Amino acid sequence: MGHQVSARKYRPGTFADVVGQPFVVQTLRNALRSGKLAHAYLFFGPRGVGKTTCARILAKAINCENLTPEGDPCGECASCRRFAEGRTLNLIELDAASHNSVDDIRLITDQVQLTPPEGRYKVYIIDEAHMLSTAAFNAFLKTLEEPPPHAVFILATTEKHKIPATILSRCQRFDFRRIPVEEITARLGYIAQREGILAEPEALFLIATKSEGGLRDALSLFDQLSSRTGGQLTYTAVLDALEALDYDAYFKISEALQNWDATQALRTLRSYTEAGYEPATLLQGLLEHFRNLLLAQYEPEALGQTIPPHYRSRYEEIAPTYSEAFLLHAIDILLEGERRMSYTRFPEVVIETTFLKVALLPQALQREEVSETAPARPSTAPQAAARPSSSSTAKPSTSLSNIPRSLDEVKKKSSPLDKPPSPLTSIEKP
Repeated sequence: MGHQVSARKYRPGTFADVVGQPFVVQTLRNALRSGKLAHAYLFFGPRGVGKTTCARILAKAINCENLTPEGDPCGECASCRRFAEGRTLNLIELDAASHNSVDDIRLITDQVQLTPPEGRYKVYIIDEAHMLSTAAFNAFLKTLEEPPPHAVFILATTEKHKIPATILSRCQRFDFRRIPVEEITARLGYIAQREGILAEPEALFLIATKSEGGLRDALSLFDQLSSRTGGQLTYTAVLDALEALDYDAYFKISEALQNWDATQALRTLRSYTEAGYEPATLLQGLLEHFRNLLLAQYEPEALGQTIPPHYRSRYEEIAPTYSEAFLLHAIDILLEGERRMSYTRFPEVVIETTFLKVALLPQALQREEVSETAPARPSTAPQAAARPSSSSTAKPSTSLSNIPRSLDEVKKKSSPLDKPPSPLTSIEKP
């Protein structure tokens, strides 16, 4: 046999090999051990999390002649060997994305009455079930509700809301979750060891993070990067291959923005854009960075799902030096910049003006604090507001009374770019 991609070569053949779906696996195992099988199942969840894999394992286990005490197929009986070799007659798969008409469903409803030529059950797996037409769903209703005793239907979909309620009510539903980063990393490490690939744990963690909870996406990216790096998956090599920035770059940018040093922030930004990094990627990376700083203050455990281990302690150490008000308003400004980035023809202008708005936040928050705490008196001559020192780590006040009421208020207060107004000009005269 020729080369196989990792997603196919290491596809689980038993429930014990399934990654990240303990609830689904335990429920199906219990049903197999007790013999209380349903006639119709609906597996739904994001792409690449194991829906079709679990459907095939269930079909294999239903026809297994020597089921293990744990509820897994033995893999040694004649039925299991036929399943493994792809020559079983008891498994019928239909891709509803390309076979979604009434005629396609009628072929199933006509054939389902025939007894299986071998084994005990005929299992029908309908992938991308939400793509079936309305007429096809209607033609499928009666058979799905009262199938012959030797037939089991498994519907798999990524969009459960498109499945009619009449179909949902006839199925046992299983919700497949996104796979945690740690479990994807462990699986990638196992495959790297089997394939003789030198892989750093931080590199595998980065690949798992980019997969967004889908093991299939992680394996595809793993194969691609392994070929590109010649089987040497280092953290630096993966960063270069993904054209992603290290966390150190975002720490440098956010420090300049926090200290009202727009010049340094724009200079750093320009160095990365000139190096070939896309403005949208830089904006999204900084948005994720501010989110991590916020999580480090309130939910440090959540950092383990998105950040390599050697950076978690740094986030927890640096996060207290940032004001919650600054982080929240900065995230709002970055989200607005990301929205504008999607339709503009000048992404560089969008990211530069977005950085300037974030850099003006310390000034706006500081002036709001002064206006809330200063005693009422006639306004004096305008005075230049002192910029916060780059070496200062003092954290602005975070009481609710000091936080501007809306993002528009922050933008309005921070609109002058030539000279910041005096903190006392916003105090009303008695």
